[in-house]
Amino acid sequence: MDQPSYGANHPQQPEPNGGGFSALQPCAQHPERVTGVRCQRCGRPACGDCQVQAAVGVHCPVCVKSTQAGQRTVRTPLGGKLANSNPMLVTWSLIGVNVAVYALMWLLQLVNVQAIYWLGLAPVVAFDEPWRIVTSGFVHSMTNPAHLALNMYTLWIFGRMLEGELGRMRFLLVYGISLLGGSAAVILLSPPTTLTVGASGAIFGLFGAVLAVTLWGPKHHRPNLTSILVLIGINVAFGFLVPGISWQGHLGGLVAGTATMGVLLARHKRARPPRQ
Repeated sequence: MDQPSYGANHPQQPEPNGGGFSALQPCAQHPERVTGVRCQRCGRPACGDCQVQAAVGVHCPVCVKSTQAGQRTVRTPLGGKLANSNPMLVTWSLIGVNVAVYALMWLLQLVNVQAIYWLGLAPVVAFDEPWRIVTSGFVHSMTNPAHLALNMYTLWIFGRMLEGELGRMRFLLVYGISLLGGSAAVILLSPPTTLTVGASGAIFGLFGAVLAVTLWGPKHHRPNLTSILVLIGINVAFGFLVPGISWQGHLGGLVAGTATMGVLLARHKRARPPRQ
């Protein structure tokens, strides 16, 4: 069977603009390879490794990249990027870290190492041992497993409400600042030698984030204000009425979470293009 010959007089000559088949030419990305296929958009020669199948013909990597750069990112009403998979990745990761720390503390306790005393936060040592400001948010009571269970259940509830809407990084930002806010309130308001542990400060920050959405979020996206205030009120009351609960950490986390979410909502509102 005869092989077709390609040359200067071949009827399939390159087109200035447009794609399809043409005479063999060096690939725009790989000059050492020749190809008879060109990008449907710009006309660049594209070898087999560079061809990206399109609805009509093929596109080259340059055109694909420019098209993707020009596409607007799809965002939720709260400004978060839509996650392609596992919209609770950060929530489950935080739960996993808390559970892993608790298990490690149990193992250390078996060899008489009380890790809670060098990971928990007491105002008197906060500035000499600043890591406690963060580690105290991942340590829970060794004598009351319900402390960990209740905090992780609440984290799961509010993570399901917020992470998908905020996006992973913004949700982690709210959680982290709330943890720091709770620790700051403990340092400022707690008795100097009182040891405080638990994720409650960060979780109260998530309460505050939901409160901020209720007050300042998109009108069609606001939870019921009454139910949110009742939930926050009950949890705040526990901190004052039940011995051994740090109302200072709860208050600091609540304020920090509300303020952080308020700033994120304001930034998203300014960034949204005006409706035509």
